[in-house]
Amino acid sequence: MDDAEASPTIRADRPDTAHVRAPRFLDLGGELISALVIIAGGVLAYGHFPIA
Repeated sequence: MDDAEASPTIRADRPDTAHVRAPRFLDLGGELISALVIIAGGVLAYGHFPIA
């Protein structure tokens, strides 16, 4: 038996489980919330501080 055959297989891909999907979902949710806060802050600031 070869050394390569005896060693365990290391896989780079992760299984699609709830524990794997949760960080991706939270990351996406955080990006959407931060975009909403930035846009709403800009709209609010534009209404309070007229530029022209």
